Amino acid sequence: MGRKNLLADLLDDKLTTVNEPGAADPGQDRRPHQPTLGSRGAVGAVSRSLEMLSAERDAAIALTEQLTTGQTVVEIDPALIDGSIVPDRMTSVDEKHSALVESIRANGQLVPILLRPHPTSPGRFQIAYGHRRVRALAELGDRARAVVRDLSDEDLVVAQGKENGEREDLSFIERATYAAALEDRGFKREIIMAALSVDKTELSRLISVTRALPRSLIDAIGPAQKTGRRRWMELVERIVGRHDQKALADTLASEGFVRASSDERFAIAFGALAPRKPKAPAPTSWSNDDGKKIVKIERREDRVTLALDERAAPAFGDFVISRLPELYRAFQEGRSDE
Repeated sequence: MGRKNLLADLLDDKLTTVNEPGAADPGQDRRPHQPTLGSRGAVGAVSRSLEMLSAERDAAIALTEQLTTGQTVVEIDPALIDGSIVPDRMTSVDEKHSALVESIRANGQLVPILLRPHPTSPGRFQIAYGHRRVRALAELGDRARAVVRDLSDEDLVVAQGKENGEREDLSFIERATYAAALEDRGFKREIIMAALSVDKTELSRLISVTRALPRSLIDAIGPAQKTGRRRWMELVERIVGRHDQKALADTLASEGFVRASSDERFAIAFGALAPRKPKAPAPTSWSNDDGKKIVKIERREDRVTLALDERAAPAFGDFVISRLPELYRAFQEGRSDE
């Protein structure tokens, strides 16, 4: 029964009781009116109704407090849930999504997500953590089991970072891009350190790696769960100062790269950025006074090769070989003088 109908029915009951057939004519009895049993019942009913309305109000307030303080789990349509202010996952290349969908399909959502009321869109919610679960539940058409808390921006990112850090679920590059994104949003480094549970030195490493690499390269590689900090820092060393990016661009567009797993894509990109060996200079020659080319000279990184033409200068090779000890002593003496 609606509240309006409830009050209307109570008022109707009161009027019927006072004016029911057989009631004494006012003109026949001028004594002060005494409330009848029926009127006392109507007043009591109105009082009870007001108490019910008050109880409903108190219950609504209590429910709101439970929701905003996270004391209860509620079910919410994923369509009403928006992402965090700073995403911490590279969902576009999340290789575990299919497995998560099948797990929830088979077992249901076992762990609630954490939300806050959306600060600018009434009736909507914003994720603190649980992005992948929301994505999977939306795909399955299921409602999300969630805890709703009233969180500030700082509270939200700290809770988001703590939950993922405790599960050790974020890869190095995901933590690095998350740290840089938080800094770009204006969060102080103390808040970022708390969110990621790192010290100043480690935070500087995380942010420096992200700043040094093109974001397009990071996105193309993906989370690379098995690739740690050292390898990413080596990748930075390979790409810094390298202006010719054509070979890398061709690698990222190749079919083998696209089909590879995230860690394999890192290895492919790492190989494409390997230091290039300098090209060996073209062979030269030494000619005698008559213009005959007697010696062909080839230089490599680790050797110099002299090829003597026996047809142009017969026995000259034997002569040079016999003079090698003398030449080497002269070379050593020259180095000593220097």
